[in-house]
Amino acid sequence: MKKILMTIAAVLCCAMTTTVFTSCGGDDDSSTPAQPKIVAYQVDYSLEFPKETTQSTGVFGNVYLLCDKIEVGYIDENGLEQREVVNNGKWSKSVTYKNSLDGYLKIYLTKPSNLDIESLPYDRYTNSVTSTPTAMLQGITAIYNNGTKESGTVSNINIGQPTSSIAIAASKLQAYFDSVFRTEVSVLSIKFQL
Repeated sequence: MKKILMTIAAVLCCAMTTTVFTSCGGDDDSSTPAQPKIVAYQVDYSLEFPKETTQSTGVFGNVYLLCDKIEVGYIDENGLEQREVVNNGKWSKSVTYKNSLDGYLKIYLTKPSNLDIESLPYDRYTNSVTSTPTAMLQGITAIYNNGTKESGTVSNINIGQPTSSIAIAASKLQAYFDSVFRTEVSVLSIKFQL
């Protein structure tokens, strides 16, 4: 009888050991899912030239809107600069980049050929322009390898908006266009690496 009890105890011990090893082995198969990786960025560019701007010193017109032609230069998905004409003071474009980007938005201006200072509606003019993407990442969407998209939470993007503000009296606009006016203005720079 003692021999039978010892055999039963040995069998039970082996059964319990097998159960323990089997349940431990299952933990190795349930590894954590891989984190999705960014495979592209969609950048929603936009420029807007307001007709007038209210400032603490009064109402200003927009010096850019006096130009005969406004074009915007941007970097396309192949890393090449493209130019498009700005109509009615607004422009927008969405571009998807699958590699790193070291890009910009530039304004290319054609100065007015016939500027009638006497008929201008404002006493003062400024170079007001709003653009996206912004430093707060508005206008940038990360696209992941699992198909999901996420806006505004990407950390490896550097955005700069180097345009400096000017204020010109209407009576001095002709001198501004003749001597100080720049035909190429950098509005925004953007850089990221996938």
